[in-house]
Amino acid sequence: MVEKKTNKAQASRQKSKALGGFFIVLAVILALNVGSDTIYQRFDLTKEKRYTLSESTHRLLDKLDDNVFFTVYLDGDLPVEYNRLKTATRDMLNEFRFAAGGNFDFEFNDVLANKEIDEKRQILQQFYKQGMQIERPETKPDETPTEKYIIPSAMVYYKGKEYPLNLLKREFGRPLEEDINGSIELLEYEIGNVLRKCIAGREVKIAFVDGHGELDPIQVADVAKELSDFYSLERINININDTACTKLFAQEMSQDPEHASEILIASLIKKLKTYRGIIIAKPVYPFKEVEKFILDQYVMSGGKVIWLVESLIAEMDSVAKYGRVMTANHNHNLDDLLFHYGVKVQPTLIQDLQSNGIPAINQETNKPGFFPWLYYPLFNPADDNAITRNLESVWGRYVSSMDTTARRSLKKTVLLKSSRESRVAHNPVLISLDLLKVPVDPANFNDPGQIAAVLVEGSFRSSFAMRRGMTRNFDIPFVDSIGNNSMIVIGDGDMISNQMSADRSQIYPLGYDKYASQSFGEPVEFANKKFFLNCVDYLCDETNLIEVRSKEVVLRLLDKGKIKAERNKWQWLNMGLPILIIALFGLGNAWYRRRKWQ
Repeated sequence: MVEKKTNKAQASRQKSKALGGFFIVLAVILALNVGSDTIYQRFDLTKEKRYTLSESTHRLLDKLDDNVFFTVYLDGDLPVEYNRLKTATRDMLNEFRFAAGGNFDFEFNDVLANKEIDEKRQILQQFYKQGMQIERPETKPDETPTEKYIIPSAMVYYKGKEYPLNLLKREFGRPLEEDINGSIELLEYEIGNVLRKCIAGREVKIAFVDGHGELDPIQVADVAKELSDFYSLERINININDTACTKLFAQEMSQDPEHASEILIASLIKKLKTYRGIIIAKPVYPFKEVEKFILDQYVMSGGKVIWLVESLIAEMDSVAKYGRVMTANHNHNLDDLLFHYGVKVQPTLIQDLQSNGIPAINQETNKPGFFPWLYYPLFNPADDNAITRNLESVWGRYVSSMDTTARRSLKKTVLLKSSRESRVAHNPVLISLDLLKVPVDPANFNDPGQIAAVLVEGSFRSSFAMRRGMTRNFDIPFVDSIGNNSMIVIGDGDMISNQMSADRSQIYPLGYDKYASQSFGEPVEFANKKFFLNCVDYLCDETNLIEVRSKEVVLRLLDKGKIKAERNKWQWLNMGLPILIIALFGLGNAWYRRRKWQ
């Protein structure tokens, strides 16, 4: 009887203990749930910190003063590769939404679901006109092409305006898996860039330089339009003999005619200092020494310059008209200034087997065709810097090669270079359409890696530091050096020149080749615009969003050969191991219970 009461007491105590433990666990769970609503922390455990937004991105989000909404059309029944991009996009947008703190949201929408063919066509045409990307899934050679379409794009809505965002960056000839990975690497940058476009106040001013035969407004219309979305863009004439230049300061000069020249030079330097950066695009007339002095003092004052200069005169219009032309030296008179800044633009033209083409008559069939043209190199962007990372090929037209000097105070970073099968032709170069008839011997193209664009950073010393006669003539303040500045030199003025229709009424996007597009029956577009915008952003963007382009996401793909060889082993392991674990757990649990209650 006593033993019975003892057992009941023990059972009661165990029951109370179990009940108490249950309530403790319940209380802990409730406390964690309540705490998670007020104290929320995210942990990025990836090696490359792919989900950690940069400081520049946070600064952009802080500037949002209204709701921004993303409608992502990458949805529906997608191939595995595109699903990776969709998942990464969703994760990144979630990071943006969390960091924005309430005025950022998004949705995924499969707009092609349950639509008839005609309806799909209309939607796709509308999206294409709005600037969104349309893709078709890749098929194997033995598969029938599918009528399925994918829209790896989004539309962003902010303050009543729409901004297209393309999520997939394709490069011709590159595997889709690599394109997907490169696109995932750029997600933060691309999303941040469209936000930057949404909130751009255009406080930063930049200018195209005029007065020396530079590219005119219609030739740079497309890239100028794009730059105007982010910057206050102007043109400034610095040719001191041009009335378009002097009329800006006519009033000040008229008040003191005796010192008119000094007033003009000082006023031009002061005016240039209002611009964060200037673009000198393909000058053909010589800069006077005093004009180079103005540019030099602008650099010494922290101004950024993108130089697009060529050493040789070579135009496709002349080649097409006469069949052959001989190159001549450009007389822009900038060589000594650039050399002092660490770059030598050579009197050469780069020839490359990796090239774009030109339309011409096939000599054998007497029919029009499209043929590779050695003087239209397709440059490989360097992948170790923020400007060119994950960029597609950049199209050059009659490009001068460059060398860099050994000035230790300056760091030179090559941005664009020719392929392994390239060489240079030295001035004078006979450019003839007869080249299309001559078979090309790859063995002769043995001078690879010709530099076409370079970034120069570091401590610059004035080119006029040892030429004080210029400063004495004008009696104006002189800056002889700057501890930290940067500039970019490109050996091709036409790299930012857009094509246009014959009557100049239609402007084509920069990098788009209308002749190649007509020949191949589909748009052919190179990365010229992206490259140049990246150059400007690197030098002039105060948000420093370009730093995000350096983020690298490692593509950890499975070894397909190993998968095939070890397929059976892993299948048995995946099926057998869980069953074995469950069986061992059951046996262990039975043994424990038997021992405890015996």
